[in-house]
Amino acid sequence: MKKLFLFFAVSFLISCSSSKSNIDTTPGESNIFSGKIIYEYQFKDRQTGKDITHQMGQRFGTEQHYFINAFNYKAYDGNGNFKHLYNSKTNTYYYIAPATIRLMATNAGNTVSEVISVEHFNETKNILDYLCKKVIIKTNHDKTIYWYSPEISISPEPFAKHKMGGWGRFLKESNGSLPLKFIVESDSYTWISTATDIKKMELKAENFTTSNEVDQKIR
Repeated sequence: MKKLFLFFAVSFLISCSSSKSNIDTTPGESNIFSGKIIYEYQFKDRQTGKDITHQMGQRFGTEQHYFINAFNYKAYDGNGNFKHLYNSKTNTYYYIAPATIRLMATNAGNTVSEVISVEHFNETKNILDYLCKKVIIKTNHDKTIYWYSPEISISPEPFAKHKMGGWGRFLKESNGSLPLKFIVESDSYTWISTATDIKKMELKAENFTTSNEVDQKIR
């Protein structure tokens, strides 16, 4: 499970408004999403079903502000603190180490778990007026249920080498659609992340740095 929090924490993200059912679901240059998605976290105990968001939130936070364009992504917690950044050109993932509060960098091509199965469903869910599709990806560590919308999508190719957290695999399965909701089921708890706001923004390469000066510009 730690791999998911470091990643997104990954970032793991969804498709198709009910009023736009005829939209082309193949990402192209004209409909590549660039902007901000705010996710709200909820945690539940796997054994009792008890809400443990307050307890887990002290460690992982309860909200994520996620910025993404065609090649990179970057995220902050609900208090505006930097959490992680991905650069597709170098396939490098940057994050703040919890123990030292120092900026760390790692190769996003590193894998932590092995995908056991992928299952697509006809079931749909409406999230923020987007009709979302469902896919479940199981690994040897956990199971993740994704709800994604083709209307909020990017090209999966720039992220194809991003194996950490299974991000590249998910984008392949969703054809580049970003998740608007995902549910991670581990042995001890369930992590529910739901999009509460989506805002399209023009984001350039200069917006995806670890510079505090640049941070202030896009938050």
